[in-house]
Amino acid sequence: MRSGVMSTLFLSLLFPLNAHANCITADGSGFLLQGDEATNPEHGLTWKRCAVGMQWDAGAETCSGEARGLGLNAAIDYAGAQGEGWRVPTGRELETLTLDTCEGPKLDTVAFPNIAATDFGDGALFWTSTEAMPDMFYFFDFTNGFVDMHSQGFHLSVLLVKDSAR
Repeated sequence: MRSGVMSTLFLSLLFPLNAHANCITADGSGFLLQGDEATNPEHGLTWKRCAVGMQWDAGAETCSGEARGLGLNAAIDYAGAQGEGWRVPTGRELETLTLDTCEGPKLDTVAFPNIAATDFGDGALFWTSTEAMPDMFYFFDFTNGFVDMHSQGFHLSVLLVKDSAR
């Protein structure tokens, strides 16, 4: 009897019973997915599903190609050239995409597939248009969910967003 209790105690230390109880599984359920766009009705935002430089592959239902690292000013110019209200998201907008997953990227990989292709060696880093301090802007790392800041000239990935009709 004693060895059974000890075995259970030992296993519970190695594998806590509720270790993954609060993790969220990416399933796309928070979005209306239509081709290369993902609309989040709760926040009134429509997102491009692929990072700038990548294209939506409808047959494979994923993003293909290579992500383009852009400085923030170039990203803002690129977004403006797309028309239809596309822009670089604010920090609050990009934060709506973070997902407390147990493993893998910290966003919904059903809605935003192939996010690993945006990792240029430092993580999946995405610009926001929110200034943290003079000449420094926030970015999100969807590899681990961290937020940090960088100067505008640093090259990071970009997801475009626009307001959607509510």
